[in-house]
Amino acid sequence: MSLAKKISDDVKSALKGGDKKKLSIARYVYSELKNFLIKENLERDVLKLSDENVIKIVKTQLKQKKESLDFAIKARDQGRVEDLEFDIEYLNDFLPSMMDEKSTIDIISQHINENNLRNKDFGKIMSFLKQNYNNKIDMNLASRVIKNIFKE
Repeated sequence: MSLAKKISDDVKSALKGGDKKKLSIARYVYSELKNFLIKENLERDVLKLSDENVIKIVKTQLKQKKESLDFAIKARDQGRVEDLEFDIEYLNDFLPSMMDEKSTIDIISQHINENNLRNKDFGKIMSFLKQNYNNKIDMNLASRVIKNIFKE
């Protein structure tokens, strides 16, 4: 089942089941998928979206929710914190599992050594990772790892 279909089914099941929290986040993501179709001037059928596009949209929403969570924690708004944590957990279900830190370090180190790359080649390394491991490696973690390797 495609990710877009799963989101569509989640909206329907939450409506039938009366799950307001799940309905809220599922509708939000579904509307973001529709907005993407409009923005990209594509056919208005959400179910035809590729999983890659859905993941890209979910990552964007996840980033926004995490930023909101930081503000809610600082504001000590416990109700909002709980809602955002639920939303983040829901969104994470749509993302493929990421490689752990050790695997990320190994891949990056191997690529740097095999290609004799230097600090100035940061962009080349990130480009390699995006082309070969786009939805498998946390790019924020990869960036930190690369910077740490070149510090040494």
